[in-house]
Amino acid sequence: MRNDWSKTCPNGRIFYLDGRMNAISRPIKETLLEVIGREFRPLRFAQEMLARASGKTPRAARNWLDGRCTPDAEALIELMASCNSIADEVERLVAERRKAREDTQCPGSPLN
Repeated sequence: MRNDWSKTCPNGRIFYLDGRMNAISRPIKETLLEVIGREFRPLRFAQEMLARASGKTPRAARNWLDGRCTPDAEALIELMASCNSIADEVERLVAERRKAREDTQCPGSPLN
């Protein structure tokens, strides 16, 4: 089943669309899984160490390392608190999204 949040280009590359239908060339999921893997895969007991750092089960950590799914909000915040490189990457993603939206104003937002 195909949703309205992605479009396939003629060359086969998929672009994900945000709420305002702007193309996002690299999804957040891929970026988060890459930074988690880069930080924890080199460790001898990566699955267990990732589970401890996130406060989740080793099975959940294995799923993240295998790229099956991403951490939920609670686990992501725990990982950001325990690992500066993950926190830096998430903050970079937030700054990137804010920059992309700075020309638009959200109704009711005191930020703009």
